[in-house]
Amino acid sequence: MRDTRTVGVVPMKPLAQAKSRLSANLDERQREALGGNLLRRVLRALIGPAPGLSEHGVLDEVWVVGGDEQVERIASEERAQWHPDEWSGVNETLDGSFERIFGSGHAAMFVPGDLPFLKPRDVHGFVAASGHLKNVTLAPSRQGGGTNGILLVPGLSHTFKVQLGADSFNRHLTQASSTGISVAIYYSMGLALDLDTFDDLRAYEYMEPGLIESLTDGMYRLGG
Repeated sequence: MRDTRTVGVVPMKPLAQAKSRLSANLDERQREALGGNLLRRVLRALIGPAPGLSEHGVLDEVWVVGGDEQVERIASEERAQWHPDEWSGVNETLDGSFERIFGSGHAAMFVPGDLPFLKPRDVHGFVAASGHLKNVTLAPSRQGGGTNGILLVPGLSHTFKVQLGADSFNRHLTQASSTGISVAIYYSMGLALDLDTFDDLRAYEYMEPGLIESLTDGMYRLGG
């Protein structure tokens, strides 16, 4: 049995600002639908049971931090807690949220809200990789050197800072090494594949036919 609770954190922008890199291909309504439906998928993976592994979700709580009224509504509908963003920038948002979680003696886990293939099994495996919450656990993104998962335990808030952005995975590893923090690396397709560009969307459509239509509430079809 785990003796430390684990809280998942998903930072969000207002959906009107979602996926601006897709603005040449999707209009604002389509991008809002895309951002909202991606968030729903991520929350269901974080909260849901992993068949064959657990009857309940492995996380004790899930926080959605930031966004707008639409994001708050989605969080409520998917049984997550919504919190306003009191900070400036995603790294400050995560550091501030983690600090608050550590203050209650809980471990904190970050995942982004744009992982279309994330499943409860990925979340279960990611937490298990921490070795009963003894290691910092990192999940690399498929491309760009990014970090799509971070799990930190209480006591590390002053020695390990979130550094999302270009080449963040290597910077997180270097930071941990320089401070003597043990690190576990967990890779899964669900955590590795985020959705940033139209090329991503096209590639993922072939992996899951109908994905674009489902994520845009039927407002967009590939090639349409």
